[in-house]
Amino acid sequence: MKNKKPITTPGFRIIFLNIKREYHFYFERMNKYFTLSFLLVVFSTVLLGFAPSGFFHVHSLHNASSSLGEITFPSFERNTSVKIKPAFSNEHNPISFSFDSAIAPFSCPAKLIVQKDTTICKGDTVTLTAIKPVHVDSEPPGVWVLLISGNNIDQTAFNLKAYGYDKVNQYLYSIINKRIIRYDLKNKTSTEIFANNWPGWPGNYTEFTYDYTNNRLILWRAGTDNVYAVPATGGAWTQIGNGAFDNADYNASSYWNPITNSPGFYGGYGGFTVKNWIYENNLSWIQKRPNLSDCNPPKGGNLMGTSADGKTLFLFSGQGSCDGNELSGTCSLGSPWATANGMFCWLKDLYALDLNTYTFTNILPTNNSTIQYEGAMTYDYDKNRFYLFGGFQPTGDYPLNQYLVNTKKTFRFNWGTDNGFSEFVGTGAVPPAAPLNASNGYAYYDPVDKRVIWARIDGIWAYYPDSSLIKQPKPTLVWSTGDTTTTIKVYPSQTTTYSVTYTDSPYVCKDQVTIKVDALKTLLAATTTVCNDTSKVLNAGTGFTSYLWSTGDTTASTTVDSNGVYKVKVTDSICTVTDSTKVQFATSPKPFTIQATSDTVCPGTADTLSIVNPETGVNYNWYKVGNNTLLFTGTSYTTQPISQATNYVVLANTNPPICAATNASIGIQAASALSTPVVQADTITANSVLFSWLPVPGAVSYLISLDNGATFQLPAAGLTALEELVTGLGPNQTINFKVKALGKLACQESAPGSITVTTLNPIGDAIFIPNSFTPNGDGNNDLFFVYGNTIKTMKLSIYNQWGQLIFYTSTQSQGWNGSYNGTKMPVGVYYYSFEATLQSNEKVKRRGSITLIR
Repeated sequence: MKNKKPITTPGFRIIFLNIKREYHFYFERMNKYFTLSFLLVVFSTVLLGFAPSGFFHVHSLHNASSSLGEITFPSFERNTSVKIKPAFSNEHNPISFSFDSAIAPFSCPAKLIVQKDTTICKGDTVTLTAIKPVHVDSEPPGVWVLLISGNNIDQTAFNLKAYGYDKVNQYLYSIINKRIIRYDLKNKTSTEIFANNWPGWPGNYTEFTYDYTNNRLILWRAGTDNVYAVPATGGAWTQIGNGAFDNADYNASSYWNPITNSPGFYGGYGGFTVKNWIYENNLSWIQKRPNLSDCNPPKGGNLMGTSADGKTLFLFSGQGSCDGNELSGTCSLGSPWATANGMFCWLKDLYALDLNTYTFTNILPTNNSTIQYEGAMTYDYDKNRFYLFGGFQPTGDYPLNQYLVNTKKTFRFNWGTDNGFSEFVGTGAVPPAAPLNASNGYAYYDPVDKRVIWARIDGIWAYYPDSSLIKQPKPTLVWSTGDTTTTIKVYPSQTTTYSVTYTDSPYVCKDQVTIKVDALKTLLAATTTVCNDTSKVLNAGTGFTSYLWSTGDTTASTTVDSNGVYKVKVTDSICTVTDSTKVQFATSPKPFTIQATSDTVCPGTADTLSIVNPETGVNYNWYKVGNNTLLFTGTSYTTQPISQATNYVVLANTNPPICAATNASIGIQAASALSTPVVQADTITANSVLFSWLPVPGAVSYLISLDNGATFQLPAAGLTALEELVTGLGPNQTINFKVKALGKLACQESAPGSITVTTLNPIGDAIFIPNSFTPNGDGNNDLFFVYGNTIKTMKLSIYNQWGQLIFYTSTQSQGWNGSYNGTKMPVGVYYYSFEATLQSNEKVKRRGSITLIR
């Protein structure tokens, strides 16, 4: 049978027993019996030997009444035909056998790399060689094809069963709600099959199986109820078996037994228990296996998949327990599955059911870790392989179990080779995960097209395991160096582990070898520095068998007192190496100071900093305090524009920097404007004001303005004066006085301090117009003015004795000089007309005469 484990031993014996003219052959190591009967043409019953060349030789003989011949076969290839030729007196026809020996699975060799771990001297090369394993063809990923989409499935008439598939015609049947739907998986169509005389109600008749012996459909309500049949082509339902209402076997696994030519079922649920009994109906229901609590198998589970002849069915996972009691509330088999009424176990196992004996044989034990989902399972008997499609993962939390998400993952299990299910990813139209809370349907093996069917309410797909849309990659061999050849040369400078990976998808082999490099490293550093000392002891270290210094010394150490490169040759039991160190003597730089062009600068301007009395042969490295970024190396550094107070530090190092650096620092301030002077008026008269201001810190001089800031000038008393007397003012005259403080730098100039005052006005709004003046050029009373301290606007007109206008002004400060058009007017009396508006807006008009006297 295809579900038997194939021969995998490298060699075995066939034993021949001549008993009652039958030759019985059995494989001694496999303990599998085969019987070959034939009519002896010659009546000799003693095996004398085997034919010579090309055939196997007899190793032992026994008595003639029960002759025994034994031959030992060496290792042979799969599907090898072997001929055995008995040496009868006149019979020379050979007997042929074909052995289906399984090819041993691919395995990695113990060593991929020929070389072993070894030690070499530094600078040596090593050749590494890898052995490629024998290439085997890998299993293709397979291709999915959508046969019937969910749009072409009537969900109200979709009820599949594990054994409702006609594998000869490739028909898949669904029966529910008095409707029969046939899905033609060859032509990718669906057809409703007409049927009448449906069984009576109450209840929906949903349990059915396909009777491939008689090409009909067998239907019953549940458990041990009445059984009905209808031809697969349609017609009238006919009762073929008696039964009664059964509420103890809901959701049992229905099947067809070709041995008894009867429908049957396994398990079922009712009364808060699941069962593992088996019933078949041959006119009436007969129990074929009792409901046992021996846990072989546990109670529960679902029948899925069949052998080629239908005489072996497979029991897969499901919910259940040893006693089948849902109300126990616990699970003792590993994985709990909570229900509305209590607790079952998620069985996660696989059994084979022999319909000859109704006995179960375990294939995968309960709570098997490779069964990761409760999905649709079936058996490909042509490849001796189980498939598991989709599914969900029940838990011990009942509310959570109401919202379990289905997966689209797929798994396969090569019976007799693998230890369990392993995930694979197909190509093509890969089915998505089944909808939330929807059934994952059923899977069926289609031997006609060598494919596996996955049928669900949202579609029917076919998986072709021997097809591939992906070109299988060629075997590759890659070293950790990146090389892809079998032999490589390596040049390790230090101890290195080299690995090689051989990939023959899906198999991966790896190996590694470690090459230890005897570098004979001494204690000498590449550079030895000496600061403020006159000599240095160089030590090569211990553990060497001999020493030879460039100084001539042959001990582990030598003393040197000058700059230079010193070498030592050391030897151990394997290698010899010459090492060296560069010795450099130096003294620390002297302390130093930094000077600046200015210790304060205007923001945005640079400063120049210099080392005072720098040393020759010393590097002066400039940094900002708190920042390790090197700014400049040298004795004089011009800074970047300074916007705020900045501190600089200089590290003085020997070249090369052997001793600790000597350092000095300097701070540069960013100048700011001086504070605004505070100005006050100390003394105010009718024609003068004495102004003063407080000293401004940092000021070196002051500037004053008498014209509201249009121009500035030095105070009359000098640069640093703190007061200013302003004279020559008129009564009631307003004056704006400003003071600016100046620092050492232009950017320190302050904002001007300002004050506005008005001179005294002792006469108030009085207006005085003289009655005479003397324009004789003596500087005394040479001009005729109108006097008043509160005149805002005015008009002054002067006429001669004939009424001719000889002078006009609207400005109080403009007086008449006694001339007209440049000609001096004669002595005499003249007349004036005066109009004015005072600061109080009072209007004033006056007329009178004036005497011009020379």
